[in-house]
Amino acid sequence: MKYLAKFVIFFSLILFMSTVSIEAMKASRDQLRIFNARALSKSIQFYYTVNGEYPKSGINNNISELLYNEKLLTNIFRDPAYTSVTLPFNYYYYKSFKTGEHIYSAIINFDLNTYVTNVKNKLYHSLLNVNNPEIQSLPQANNQRKQNLDNWENENSLINNDTLETKQSQFDNNGIPIECVIAYKSLNTTNSYEISVFLESRFFKEKMKWDGGDDNNRYEIGNDLRLNTKLSTSKDGLEATSEGVSIIK
Repeated sequence: MKYLAKFVIFFSLILFMSTVSIEAMKASRDQLRIFNARALSKSIQFYYTVNGEYPKSGINNNISELLYNEKLLTNIFRDPAYTSVTLPFNYYYYKSFKTGEHIYSAIINFDLNTYVTNVKNKLYHSLLNVNNPEIQSLPQANNQRKQNLDNWENENSLINNDTLETKQSQFDNNGIPIECVIAYKSLNTTNSYEISVFLESRFFKEKMKWDGGDDNNRYEIGNDLRLNTKLSTSKDGLEATSEGVSIIK
């Protein structure tokens, strides 16, 4: 019992330290996202001063590449999650977390009584040797048991995977939320533009609500935060909820 208590304490400390490390890593990426969004906004304003219009947005328009080619950016901006040296660490942490989540879900959703009943039926028919022609003369009760065995659920069907699939669809293979992209929209008819980024750390979540924009799930910056750069997630990936939005992955 003493060793079990030590193991629990040790495991809890490891879990706590890993969680703190991940949150610190997310917070540093969020700071860089905000910095990049502001730098991108200044470059867009300078582009407007030179060209008299804002860079056009759209599904095939990468605003970051355009500004880089115009020498208004020193490098092409992407979400810092994919340019950080911590990406491999994030990958292994995510895989470990999903493994633990799957085990936890299996334990929670596992129906022991159903499983034991099915095992008993399978053992019974294995001993009975259902391929023996003499089985045809067995009582109807035994035939009913054979039918139950044929309809026996697979072990995996005793675990509800719907919730897991829904959560997994929100992350890529590296464990990065698929919302971690730069969204940009401009309207030259009103001389307006908006940039939005996703902040993943719990320490920065409130910034997305109090940035003056109309999307509480993204941090917005620009001269018209009423523009729609909202993104929606589905099993097919990430897509904009309105037309004319550039998504920089």
